[in-house]
This record gives sequence, C-alpha cells and structure tokens, in this order.
Amino acid sequence: MYIYKVIIFDLGGVVINVSMDKIFEYWANVTGYDLNFVRQVFESKDLFNRFERGEISATDYKESVSCKLGLEINEDEFYNVWNDVFHDLDPRIKDLLNNLKSKLRLVVLTNTNEIHGNKWKNKYQSILKNFEKIFCSYEIHSRKPEKKAYKIVIKYLNIEPNFILFFDDKIENVKVASDLGLKGILIKSTEHMIHKLNKLGLN
Repeated sequence: MYIYKVIIFDLGGVVINVSMDKIFEYWANVTGYDLNFVRQVFESKDLFNRFERGEISATDYKESVSCKLGLEINEDEFYNVWNDVFHDLDPRIKDLLNNLKSKLRLVVLTNTNEIHGNKWKNKYQSILKNFEKIFCSYEIHSRKPEKKAYKIVIKYLNIEPNFILFFDDKIENVKVASDLGLKGILIKSTEHMIHKLNKLGLN
C-alpha cells in the first residue's frame, strides 16, 4: 500500500507540453538578432525571475525586452507571440489525473508569469479542475527552487513532507523538494511519469 497522500505537480513539462523555441525563433527573425542572443534577453535571470515572482508587471517586462531587442510593437502582438508556447496535451493526461484524483490530493506548484498564466488557465481548464489548488510563482511571489515556494505549499497542505510526492522536469527543483523531505521525482515525459506512478502502485 502506498504511503503518499499528495502529489505536487509542476505544470509545464510535466502536465502540459510547452516549448519556448518558437517564441525565440520568431523574435530572432523579426529583429535579425542571433537566436542565442534573443534567448538570453528573454531569459535574463534577473528580469525573467522578477517577472515570474510577480515583482514587475507584464507591461514592464514587455517594455524591457522590447527595448533590449529594439522592438516597436503593441502589447497584443507581444502577448500573442509570448503565448505561442503551449501545445496539445498528451491524450493520456486527462484520464491519468482523473484516476489519481480519486486516490490522492493533487496540487500544482508552477513557475509562471502573468501573461502565460492568463493563457493556460483558460486553455487547459478542463484538466486543471482536477487540482485542489494551483500555486503560481507570480501570485505567491516566490519561484522554484526557492525554498519559500515549497514551504507555502506544504503549509497549505498541512501534512508532513514525507507523505508528499513532488513531480518536476528540472533536477534543481527536485533536489530542493527532496532536501525538504518530499519524495522528489524527476519527470522526463508523460510516458516516464506513468512508469514512475506504476512503480509506486498509484496508476
């Protein structure tokens, strides 16, 4: 019999298929800048992390990136391109979550931003209803792998960490979860997640 009572899911790369490649390729074509330079601008650690913590607005982020790349576009165009990151769900995800929901509490802890959050909350609402609560970095003002983000979720769950599974596609996030006493599992694909759940007797 499994001992776990909760699964904390990352969203992008675990539940939802995402890729930033099309975004960076588009802006590289528009600006003429090297693809790697464009990627570095968008993922500038200080700026991007502040955006994902909700410390700066979507407008401020758009203006900062536009300034660095010399873009002269309106917010709608910027947001439309920025949201070209979400792809079709793996067809197994819906049934998988529905099955797990009957056995355990399911919550989400995701690093995301205001623009993306507004998009995926609408696009994937049919599966998001399986989660008891969704913790977004820009709403809790902390992002993985900062320990504060995990502790906010653990406090909400009101349960000992050793009863909690944590699924994420980034090893640094899994490591911190494990350091805090959770059962951290690195997820590489939907197939890999199903395999891990089978081994735990949860699927």
